[in-house]
Amino acid sequence: MKYKFNNKYLKDNSKPGSWRRGYEYFQKGQVEEITLKDSTVTGKIKGNYKSYYETSIKFNKTSAKPTCTCPLDEPWCKHAVALGLAALKNHIWDEFLYEKYDITPVFEDEDLPMCENPQGGYIFHFNPKRRQNFFSILVMDRNTKRVIRDLEGIFKAVLEAQKNDPNFQLNNAQKLEAMMFKMLLKQSRLDKKSGWYDVQINKFDEFFKMLSKMEDVIDAKTHKKIRFDNDVWKLCLAVNISYVGNVLLSLYWERPNGSEIYPFEEIRYFSRQLKWGRYKDVIFQTDAQVSILPQYLTKASFTDIKDAEGGKFIYEELPKLRKMMSVYLSEEMEKLAFEKRPPKCIVELSIDYDMSLKASLDFEYDGVRVPYSKTPKSPYVTIKQPEKDLLYWVKRDMQFEERAYQMLLACRFAPMQTNNLALEKEYAIDFYNYYINKAGEGWEFIEKDDMSMYKLNNKGFELKATIDFIEESTDKFEIELHGEVDGEIIEFDKIQDLVYEGAKYYNTKGRGQAAIPADDILSLLKSFNTYDVYKNDEDKFIVKTYRAGVVSEMESMGVKLKMSRKFSKFWKEISTFSNMENTPLPKSTVATLREYQTKGYSWLWFLYKYGLNGILADDMGLGKTLQTLTLLQKAKEKDGKEPTLVICPTSVVFNWENEIEKFAPNLKYLVLSGVERKTQFKNIPKYDVIITSYALVRRDIEELKKHEFRYVILDESQNIKNATSQTSKAVKELKARHKLALSGTPIENRLEELWSIFDFLMPGFLFDANEFNYRYVNPIVEKEDKAVERRLKGQIFPFILRRMKRDVAKDLPDKIESVAYCELTAEQKDLYLQVLDSTKEELFKSIETVGLEKSRMSIFSALLRLRQICCHPRLYDKEGTLGINESGKFEHLQEMLEEIISEGHRILLFSQFVGMLDIIKSWLETKGIKHEYLSGATKNRQEVVERFNNDPTIPIFLVSLKAGGTGLNLTGADYVIHYDPWWNPAVEDQATDRAYRIGQTKKVFVYRLITKGTVEEKIQRLKSKKRSLVDSVISIDRNIAKTLTFQDIKDIFSV
Repeated sequence: MKYKFNNKYLKDNSKPGSWRRGYEYFQKGQVEEITLKDSTVTGKIKGNYKSYYETSIKFNKTSAKPTCTCPLDEPWCKHAVALGLAALKNHIWDEFLYEKYDITPVFEDEDLPMCENPQGGYIFHFNPKRRQNFFSILVMDRNTKRVIRDLEGIFKAVLEAQKNDPNFQLNNAQKLEAMMFKMLLKQSRLDKKSGWYDVQINKFDEFFKMLSKMEDVIDAKTHKKIRFDNDVWKLCLAVNISYVGNVLLSLYWERPNGSEIYPFEEIRYFSRQLKWGRYKDVIFQTDAQVSILPQYLTKASFTDIKDAEGGKFIYEELPKLRKMMSVYLSEEMEKLAFEKRPPKCIVELSIDYDMSLKASLDFEYDGVRVPYSKTPKSPYVTIKQPEKDLLYWVKRDMQFEERAYQMLLACRFAPMQTNNLALEKEYAIDFYNYYINKAGEGWEFIEKDDMSMYKLNNKGFELKATIDFIEESTDKFEIELHGEVDGEIIEFDKIQDLVYEGAKYYNTKGRGQAAIPADDILSLLKSFNTYDVYKNDEDKFIVKTYRAGVVSEMESMGVKLKMSRKFSKFWKEISTFSNMENTPLPKSTVATLREYQTKGYSWLWFLYKYGLNGILADDMGLGKTLQTLTLLQKAKEKDGKEPTLVICPTSVVFNWENEIEKFAPNLKYLVLSGVERKTQFKNIPKYDVIITSYALVRRDIEELKKHEFRYVILDESQNIKNATSQTSKAVKELKARHKLALSGTPIENRLEELWSIFDFLMPGFLFDANEFNYRYVNPIVEKEDKAVERRLKGQIFPFILRRMKRDVAKDLPDKIESVAYCELTAEQKDLYLQVLDSTKEELFKSIETVGLEKSRMSIFSALLRLRQICCHPRLYDKEGTLGINESGKFEHLQEMLEEIISEGHRILLFSQFVGMLDIIKSWLETKGIKHEYLSGATKNRQEVVERFNNDPTIPIFLVSLKAGGTGLNLTGADYVIHYDPWWNPAVEDQATDRAYRIGQTKKVFVYRLITKGTVEEKIQRLKSKKRSLVDSVISIDRNIAKTLTFQDIKDIFSV
């Protein structure tokens, strides 16, 4: 970077004290022995005390760096300043530094002392165009008029005179001339023949400053003196509008403050690349570079832009020109609005010869319409509003126009010539009725022809269906479908054909177009496929009654249904359970049914009437068996005697016996069990109810399938959840006119379990296993498809009746007590009979020998052993030497617990045998079922109780009857199970009251497990017989035993 090494440089880079003292040293001549070597000036500076300091200044292109031997810690000390001033005066470094480092010369304005005589000795002639891309200067001696060619000799003579004569001084004009000589020597090329110094035009800025200070600069052509104007002239553009709407442009130069104005074409330029101009004998600097101006503007001072080209100028050129020069708008131009305006889309619609819709697309800008074009002649629209004395231009919004065009293409219009488009008739109906309304503001549609053929019929397209049972049968019904528009009937086959052809509209006879609900029709046909609906020869759709769910789907699709009276009654009852009329109870019933049980029985009778089968899936304890027996009594009363086969777990066979004897004594029943059952198969038609177990049905299937039953009823039907099991296959071979499944948990883990039960009830209702997986399991389980889940629910809804206890709470008493009868296993029964025989013989001998009173302890001990065997053989055989590990009661308990827990209920389980509680506890742990346990050995009783009451995830509490029969508040449970009967019912009641007490908000269900045909059943009957004695607050078994008579004992120990 250039820098000026002069007095100012020295002063600016030194401290004030150093500058002042150094100047004094220089004035007193204390700088000696100045030398120049390479780029360094050195010298000796004499101090005040006759000592000398070695000082030097090293020059480079960016700075001058001094060094000195004095002790001052600063770069430009007084010695360095004095050396610099001396070097400047002597010019010993000038030539070297100019050539090597291009350092600016020392002679500048601020260095020039004023002199009395300002006149110089030379005249400068100026020729701006002697050579292309050059301007030229010729130097002439003022006195001799001689052309000076040896500027270098004159410059050196001046330097020598300054060196030799300290009093030699140049005046101001001479110094300027000397500086000009240096510039010419350095930056020009001498034409020796003519004496002209040629300088490249791009250096004119530097020379202008120097020429403007010269006394005489003469124009080489006119020989007139040139004046230099130091003001910057401004290039201006005036923009106006003519009365015919053309844009008028006027280009001119303006001196500062608008003092003078000059037409553009009167100005001459040394170069269009430079910001310099010349007007007559005046040279001035400009604020604009003429070379970058558009050519149409610089051809003349006035320019006339016509028609739409005015818009181009306003929107494209004018913003650019504002950046180049000063632009002035006339008052008329100021009125014009230049903002972007959104146009209105004008679409003219007409009907072509082939009935297609023809459209032409125009755009309106402030009342002026222009046609759509991908390549318009001009992107500007000329707007003339004479009434408002306005004329202006609007720039077309080409992006908006193209989007509008693309929107029409998206509506399936096909491009034609110019701005026309065409749309096939089928799509034209959509466009006319839907897209036009959605177009919104900014669109206008003009109908040039009558468009009624495209209009939609206001009454719309309706699907209608007539539904009735086929003749007298109720196992199938028929659907007759047709379409209707404004009274015109359309056959469904024709509608199907139109849908399959992709037609969207039906052309009515002079009443416009009707939109075909294709999606609904396809959905309806898909539903028909789902529900296995088929068409007969009369073009009516035939549906099995158990697939009536299709009617619900037809309703949801908006099909107008017309049902026969018979089918309407059926549909009303099957579609809404609450609308089902209560069926009168059979005359033979001795039971009193609660309201929800009457509803359930009525639902079962509804299924029976229409030949349908289903699942009664009420919560455990709500009386599924009672409702079923009431149904069987009704069927017998109406249709006569016919056997029903009940298949249940072995553990509940005797419950069915007990319920029949208690609630349906008019039903003659037969239990198929043991070896003797084989002799009973032939007698099956003589009975109303045949009871067998799942275990035996597998063995007896060949005999059982020889018979046809009124009903096959599966109790705990989840036993056939595995469709591939032998049990499942066996029950599906049985023949019956009706079938019923009873289960509190029809689905335990997988949807396939539901399929297996329905495959028994109504084969094909849920298709085969593979189809069921494809249609339902995969979408619901893997894809979590809620729509498919709803469809499955809708299909099976009429055939599953599920009531939870909370749903029927108002119909239930606060406490419901039941007895659950159990059966001994074969090994358990053999052990029981052996112990009974040996005990009975010893006991009766004791009574005969010592009398009844003295034998009561022996009686109690004998009863204890038999009761232990009823609970579990392991209680009797503590060491396990007999190897009997099965218990009928324990198996029944397991089934009960799994069902109750699966329904979300909580249980208190009491037993007087701690050993039995330990066995149950071990099983719970194996199953991973959380539980609490309380016995006499439990220390933190209250903590255990609070944990159960406060943690709803613990479903069961095992309690020793003696340890927890009193003093506990366990209202967290709503089921109470007494595993083994207690002699004193008051003690049992106290235990039950642990759950059934103040604070309990749920209904409490109490079950007592009694082993059929054992001392447990006989004690239970005896307790009822002698209730008044038992209620006398006797708390130990021996006291109960004291109340027994010899006849009681004989009854208890009988087989």
